[in-house]
Amino acid sequence: MKKNNQEDMLEKMREIALQNPDNIQIIETSVDSEIQIEFFEALQRVSDIEEDYDIKALYNELICKETAIDRKKEILATLTAAGEVESFRLLEEYLKNVNKDFKIWAFLACQQGRMLLESKLLEESKIYIASGLGGRGHKLRYVFAFVSLGGDYNDYQKNIINGEIEYFLKKNEGEIEKTEFVQGFTLCTALVPLYVNLIDLIQEIVEEINQYGGFLRENVFITNEKPVQIEDLQKIFD
Repeated sequence: MKKNNQEDMLEKMREIALQNPDNIQIIETSVDSEIQIEFFEALQRVSDIEEDYDIKALYNELICKETAIDRKKEILATLTAAGEVESFRLLEEYLKNVNKDFKIWAFLACQQGRMLLESKLLEESKIYIASGLGGRGHKLRYVFAFVSLGGDYNDYQKNIINGEIEYFLKKNEGEIEKTEFVQGFTLCTALVPLYVNLIDLIQEIVEEINQYGGFLRENVFITNEKPVQIEDLQKIFD
C-alpha cells in the first residue's frame, strides 16, 4: 500500500524521536489544527520575503488597538521569522498581555520564535509539535475509545482492560492520565512517545484483552485533536 504524505512525515518524526528524543518538543497547550495551519501558512509567506524589518516599529503596530486582526497575524509571523533575541523578547511580552481571543496565535508565535532562536544560537535543530490535545516532552496526548461487543462492562472486564492498557503503555514508556467506562465505551486519555507506532500498540492491546473472552470490537477510535463526546462515538460506531 502506498503511503501518503502524512504517514511519511510521522514515520520520519518517529525516527528522529527514537534516535534523539531531546530534539522533539511537544507543545503542552492544546491548539486547534486549523489555527496551526493558518499560523504556519502566514509564517511561510513572510519567511519567503527577504526584507529588513524595524522590529520595534512592528511591535508598536502590533500593540496598537487600531491595527486590524489580519495585520496583527502578519506581524506576529514576521516577528517569529526574524529569529532574533529582541523579537523573541517582544513576543514574550506580548503573550503576557494579549487578550484571550488572540492568545493562541501569540502562543504559537512565541513557541516557534523560541525554536528558531535556539536553533540559531545553539546551531542545532529542534522540532516543536502542536496538537489539539497537547502533550508533554516528546509525548503526544491521545484519547482512545475501545468499544464493548455486549453493552456495559462487568467488573472482571474492567479489571482486564485497565491492567492491559497500563501494562502496554508502561512497556512503551507511555502514561495513563485517565480511564473511564461509559455506556459500553472505554475512554482512555494517555501520553504516548512520538516514536511509538500507535496503531500497532492499540492493536496489540485489543488482541491481548480479547484473549480473555473476546468482548471488545476490533475497531478503535483514536484522536489527538479534541476531547471525545459519547454522542459522537455512538454515531461513528452505529
